[in-house]
Amino acid sequence: MSTEIVLHPTRASKSALRKLLADLGFHRADHLRDWPTGSLHFAWFDHIDYKSFDGVEATIYPPSQEKQKELGVCSWALHTRTRARASSADKTHQNHVIRVARRKFGGNFYNDWYGKNRYTKIHDDHRDARCRGIHLTHTWITEGLQLVRFALPEPTAVLERLVGTKLEPLSTLDPTRVLYNALVPFAISGFESFFRQCFVILLQYDSGVQSRLQEDRGKVTMQDAIRLASRERTVEKIVADRYSFQNLGSMHNAYKTWFAIDTWAIFRKRKRVGRRIAFLDEQLQKILTTRHAVVHGFEVDRELRKEGIEAVLDAILLSIEMFVDYLENDYIGSPIRD
Repeated sequence: MSTEIVLHPTRASKSALRKLLADLGFHRADHLRDWPTGSLHFAWFDHIDYKSFDGVEATIYPPSQEKQKELGVCSWALHTRTRARASSADKTHQNHVIRVARRKFGGNFYNDWYGKNRYTKIHDDHRDARCRGIHLTHTWITEGLQLVRFALPEPTAVLERLVGTKLEPLSTLDPTRVLYNALVPFAISGFESFFRQCFVILLQYDSGVQSRLQEDRGKVTMQDAIRLASRERTVEKIVADRYSFQNLGSMHNAYKTWFAIDTWAIFRKRKRVGRRIAFLDEQLQKILTTRHAVVHGFEVDRELRKEGIEAVLDAILLSIEMFVDYLENDYIGSPIRD
């Protein structure tokens, strides 16, 4: 659940509150909720070492007479919010904003979880930057894949009823099967993004690998050199670009070379995906081959039904979970997921 803390300062102008938020690292933002005329919206996010998971929202607004009776009279109130997935750093900063504002402008505040003039209790997150980064990547990719799986359209009923009959060939004319094919590249994009980003994060925070990077003799293009100088690019991402994370062999080479992680061994296990039990690496290779045919040959597998694309998405999700299991148990040795 989200946490909302509202401060009614006894002495604060709109411009003073706005300056305070700017000094605390907030920038102007939009808001979907309806607020009173004149309200200003802000957001804060700490991009360093994956400290923030969702950031902090803040709004300066004129409070209602009813709210002023509860927390005190003021022209402009300060509303802050952290969402359910907020990190301990996000919640700590929310507390800090209210604490600094109250010290400067006085007044009372209300925390919708802890009550009047009570700050949020912070539970320590013992994950380091590496674990936080992989946690965020895992959440971002798996939620996207799961949402697509949930939203898969049902096949056209009149054509689906032909499956298993003498007229089954006509069922291949179902237009939803074309859409199912189009989702194969999406699934592989999730696979590629996850394993590429994890590779970059591990490079960033492994001290032993960082020392090897200094001795690396790989070539850097002038374009990359310019991006490095302007901080639009990182060394870790340039190294990641040497490998294809849509190719199991290339991905294995990347992780084996830099971290001695054997991805073939991780995926070389018999797993049930859909109705089949098979080695996961073979299932992944089949999906990658299908993706190549769709993207580069515009080939449509008319036999691909809903249960088939569900199995594709499930195989990708399973590969991600198995890799995180390995990192938690055998490589990093500490929790990554919530």
